[in-house]
Amino acid sequence: MKVEVLSRELIKPYTSTPRSLREYSISLIDELAPLVNVPTILYYADDLHSTSSRCEQLKRSLSKVLARFYPFAGRYMKDSFMVDCSDQGAEFVEAMVDVRLDDLVGRGKDLKVEMLNHLIPRAIGASGHVTDPLLAVQVSCFACGGWAIGLMTSHKIADMSTTCTFINEWAIAAKRILEGFTEDNFPIMSPMWNSASFFPGKKMSGLPLGSSTEKENSEDHEIVTKVFSFKNRAISRVREKARLDSSRESLPTRVQSVFGIIGKSIIAINAAYTKEYLVIQPVNMRERTIPPISKNQCGNFYLLSTTQVAAGGAGVELHSIVNLLTQTVKREVEKCKMILSVEGQMSVSDGFHELRRILAKPKVAALDFSDWCKFPFYEADFGSGKPVWVSSVNSSVANNVNLYSDKYGEGIEAWVTLNSSDMLKFEQDSSIMEYST
Repeated sequence: MKVEVLSRELIKPYTSTPRSLREYSISLIDELAPLVNVPTILYYADDLHSTSSRCEQLKRSLSKVLARFYPFAGRYMKDSFMVDCSDQGAEFVEAMVDVRLDDLVGRGKDLKVEMLNHLIPRAIGASGHVTDPLLAVQVSCFACGGWAIGLMTSHKIADMSTTCTFINEWAIAAKRILEGFTEDNFPIMSPMWNSASFFPGKKMSGLPLGSSTEKENSEDHEIVTKVFSFKNRAISRVREKARLDSSRESLPTRVQSVFGIIGKSIIAINAAYTKEYLVIQPVNMRERTIPPISKNQCGNFYLLSTTQVAAGGAGVELHSIVNLLTQTVKREVEKCKMILSVEGQMSVSDGFHELRRILAKPKVAALDFSDWCKFPFYEADFGSGKPVWVSSVNSSVANNVNLYSDKYGEGIEAWVTLNSSDMLKFEQDSSIMEYST
């Protein structure tokens, strides 16, 4: 894939951020988040707009939305653990690529995922310097007329819930501009940027990623990402198998069942030399606390559900890992109810300290699972229809699995990142071959 960058500029909020808001203190959970950019790409089919008019519409609407998501236009000051919100601007890149949309969409595990990294404006690890934007966008036009929006949001101020909220608000603004809305009757949603009031910062360093982000080519790290599609019928079969194997009355969830079949396979191919895994799942705490934190609350608002899985010579049984994942997530969801108390806030830092301690053990490997199925990425209509696909990119961190809902909300796409040698074995695992396409 060849990319021609047509323009690169900074988009600033259309109204200046008030002086009282220009120093945004990050929360304890923000501090503990890794210093990386989180990528998301949305793909759109052909429309009647020219590339130039589409980009102007996107720039104008981005400027309007940044007035309410003002930290995205600032810069992170890592020495002082705060964001300077002086409207430095979000990066906006316009590019042309020489492939067609159908060269990427629907390819499944045959897709060369590293190609998608050309559709994002910055490297995943290009974060943390005072000049690095906290939001960067690339609008790429395909040879067929289709186009994509690739976003990079800094994990220091945003989790995936915040990113999805921003994307949908930006889409609404762009569509309303096409519909002729003026500034006087422009709809306003009020995102809240006061995460430090819930979890005051303690100037702690972020969690290690487990791999350097200085070089992000998969060949440098011998790491590869592939996409495995689990159709609705296959997921139902996995859920039933997990229930029957454990004689449970109720079915496990779709997500935990897919995580279970993937985790079982990863552990099995490494059972000979890795005896213990720490399985990590973020749990969104919004609307689960007492009193409830709003779904429009911005920042990082998640707890890390962790469970240690010991693998014997034959790996681990499906029902066993599904049950472990289910129970540990339930435990963290229950913990959310009291997390805003003094004791609850202390447990956040204690939990991260314990995570560091376990990961420091030489014979323990981390296995990171993230469930993004419920985030409404496919609702993001910028004025020419909803996305035909939503994707991630090639990661440089092994033993990482991200789940996305498919376009119709029926199937699940699993983005699996492993060492190259492990991926070859994973693809040939009988369970993966049976249940994924």
